Amino acid sequence: MPRRVLIWLVILLLGPPFLRAQEFRVGAGVFLLAERGQDFQISLRPAASPWQVGFRHVQWRDHFNDPFTGRRLTETTETRSGPLVNYLFSPQSPGSWYLGGAVFRWSKREESLMTGEVSRAATTAPFIGGGYTRVLGRHGYFNLGLYLSPGAELSTKTSVSSEDDSGAFDIQIQLGARF
Repeated sequence: MPRRVLIWLVILLLGPPFLRAQEFRVGAGVFLLAERGQDFQISLRPAASPWQVGFRHVQWRDHFNDPFTGRRLTETTETRSGPLVNYLFSPQSPGSWYLGGAVFRWSKREESLMTGEVSRAATTAPFIGGGYTRVLGRHGYFNLGLYLSPGAELSTKTSVSSEDDSGAFDIQIQLGARF
C-alpha cells in the first residue's frame, strides 16, 4: 500500500476521536536545536480519560572527529518514530505525572566522510518510561519525559568507524500548543 494512502487511512480512522478529544496537543522538542534536528509530537486525550495517545518523531545528526587531528570522520543521523500511550495520574489537574510506553522505529545512517561509504541499520523496539506534563495558560503545555529500551540493539560499520548500541533512551523536553 502506498505511503500516502496509508496516511489518509490513518487520518480517516483517527479523525472522529480527534474531534471528540478533550485535549489535542501539538509539541516541538529540544532536538530541534540539534544539527538538522526534528522533534515533534502530537497527542490526544479523550474526555474524562486518563489515557493519552499520540505519535512521536525525533531525528538528529552527529559527527565523530579524529581525536588527534580534529578532522570529521563520520556523520551519523538517528531517527525514532512511532506511536505512544501515556497514563496520566491526575488528568484533571493542571500538572500530572505519567507512565507510558511507545513502539519506535529506530534507524541509524552512518556515512564515512573520507570514503563516502554508508552503513544503515534499523529496528523496531518497545520503550517504557514516564515523566511530568503541565499546562501553561489556556493553550500551552510543557512535557518532560524519559523512555528507555534496555533490550534494543543497533549496529553500523564503515571502513573508518563502527557503532554498536545496546539499549536506547528517548528524552522528551517539549513545549507546545493544546486545543
